[in-house]
Amino acid sequence: MLVREVGKALCMTHDYSRAIKYYETQILQDARLLDLRTDLAELYKKLKAFDEARRVLNDALKYLKGMDDGLETKIRNVKYLMLYAECQLEEDMMQPDWKFKENTVARQALIEARAL
Repeated sequence: MLVREVGKALCMTHDYSRAIKYYETQILQDARLLDLRTDLAELYKKLKAFDEARRVLNDALKYLKGMDDGLETKIRNVKYLMLYAECQLEEDMMQPDWKFKENTVARQALIEARAL
């Protein structure tokens, strides 16, 4: 709990580079800190670093595959897939030639989330 609060405090003070280093270090030390993965992915999304956000989310989804198939795991899977879809869509919308079109990667993430 305290580990997460430190990361949030760094974000609140807009010390994003230090927050990213902190989150990455903590996740490397303990892969079970799933809330930190969520916070880090959301921070990357906020900073428009969509590739990094997707990397964190992919790692989190891979980690969850090795866990039991309980309700908590399903909730986290859905959250990660929804965040993944948001990253895809926001990155698409930033393109100069963007027109409303289907994003198949985001669509697939939402279909997987719905299936859980």
